[in-house]
Amino acid sequence: MSEKTARKSSSRLLLPIVKREPEKTKVTASLPQDVHADLLAYQRAYQDMNGAEVSLDFIIEQVLIQHMKRDKAFQTWKVTSDRTQA
Repeated sequence: MSEKTARKSSSRLLLPIVKREPEKTKVTASLPQDVHADLLAYQRAYQDMNGAEVSLDFIIEQVLIQHMKRDKAFQTWKVTSDRTQA
């Protein structure tokens, strides 16, 4: 019985551990037509270059994440704001 227990604890599946996605909030936004057209073009370009389909929601989410991470003034404000509100 102890061999069986030891075998179970050292056994691993080949698939990596999947991280749980954080909960998402639905946002409705109105965009200029040219921005929407660019998003659709970006979606097609992504599929052509990477061979994978992605949703517009995914593209918008990733663009916003990248933009906010790169905005140094916002990141500084966010850290300062978090400290003053704690």
